[in-house]
Amino acid sequence: MRPSLSRFTTTIVVALLAAACTSSTSPAPVTTPRPSGPPSSAQASAVPSETADQAAVWLPAGDLVEPRNATNAVVVGTGQVLVVGSDYQTSWLSACGASTDGSDSVEIGDPATGIWEKTTGLSSLRDDPALVVLPDGRALLTGGAAGENVGWSAFSSTYIFDPTTGLWSRSGLLNTARTAVAATVLADGRVLVAGGMFMDRTSPDPPRLLETSELWDPGSGTWTRTGALVETRVGASAVTLADGRVLIVGGAASLEGAPFEQGSAEVYDPTTGRWSPAGTLATARSGFVLVALRDGGAIIAGGFGELGPTGYARLSTTERFDPVSNTWSAADDLPFPVAGAAAIRLPDGRVLLAGGSVRQAEFNDADPGTYISGLTADAMLFDPETGRWTATTPMPSPRAGASAVLLADGSAIFVGGSASEGEPSTPGCPDAHPQAVRYVPGS
Repeated sequence: MRPSLSRFTTTIVVALLAAACTSSTSPAPVTTPRPSGPPSSAQASAVPSETADQAAVWLPAGDLVEPRNATNAVVVGTGQVLVVGSDYQTSWLSACGASTDGSDSVEIGDPATGIWEKTTGLSSLRDDPALVVLPDGRALLTGGAAGENVGWSAFSSTYIFDPTTGLWSRSGLLNTARTAVAATVLADGRVLVAGGMFMDRTSPDPPRLLETSELWDPGSGTWTRTGALVETRVGASAVTLADGRVLIVGGAASLEGAPFEQGSAEVYDPTTGRWSPAGTLATARSGFVLVALRDGGAIIAGGFGELGPTGYARLSTTERFDPVSNTWSAADDLPFPVAGAAAIRLPDGRVLLAGGSVRQAEFNDADPGTYISGLTADAMLFDPETGRWTATTPMPSPRAGASAVLLADGSAIFVGGSASEGEPSTPGCPDAHPQAVRYVPGS
């Protein structure tokens, strides 16, 4: 599963989709640039090495068939990792030299051998779909959007991937086509999607944000409407808590004006089918990580916070959700501000956070024609019992916007993401990372 549905590019993707379909404007986040070569020595760990858990190691997990930015990844029933699309790369304006039509590319990899292979692709290009793994080991994909050349429209179609055959099959249609949704699997195997954005190229109406939610039934393969969110939100993150409820955080509340980020949270009770308020973050943010904890709560860390009406600043703050009071409180700060990291809960209950963007890239005055990247390879561990973040072994190379999933052996694999963020003169045109890496925790 993905640790958080909020990724490095959610804010940017939503802004681009809105800009492509309406004349409204939204604040642009601070983007960071693209290194033209290997990471520089200036990207050394920002965390003192003596505090790191040196027993942990990162191992190569193979080269992807296709380098991918902010892709979707899940572990299917065969133990392989299914990787779908490359939203970050294809969601940028065509000025970056990339398509804005989404991706239909799918591949599957064996973490043990590091071998990745193409498998059956999607039936059509789509940008920002939701992908979850079902309890029976199959994967469900739904929603997303057709791109610029087709004429921005949201999908209602749903597909199921069977890892034993390598094929996709159709399932039921969403009642409302939507993209940039929050999605998670409930304890009983049903799939919940909430919020998102509706777009229809055949309609003169502009895109609209959604407060509606739907449930997919694995027995019938159909979607039914369930309780509506308290507030509309697109690009939010959702996790299933230990008590079976679903926590949704963040996302955009409007396509116009500021603040762009939604600071409120809500919880969904599957027994009643209703959403209710779950407190408000001290700092509204996007590009954060959200992870459910074993004690029934959750932690949110890093991201972009609003910096005036036209930009964003990276955050080092973290906040912890109390499932009893449904409130948030300040938690231990990260040692440095970071956005676009990836995170996953390990079997022992600790949370691993790795990579991300820590600053804007800068031209390297000492070596004209080159620049210093703003990405990091640093990795941190959060211990819910002590409430502290401590350093662990850094990743082999910097990346931001990766997907992280937990493997059966207790290690975690990080796939895709950006190896760079675009040159300072042309920010926002990232290079996709071609490699997967696996984190093996120390004792």
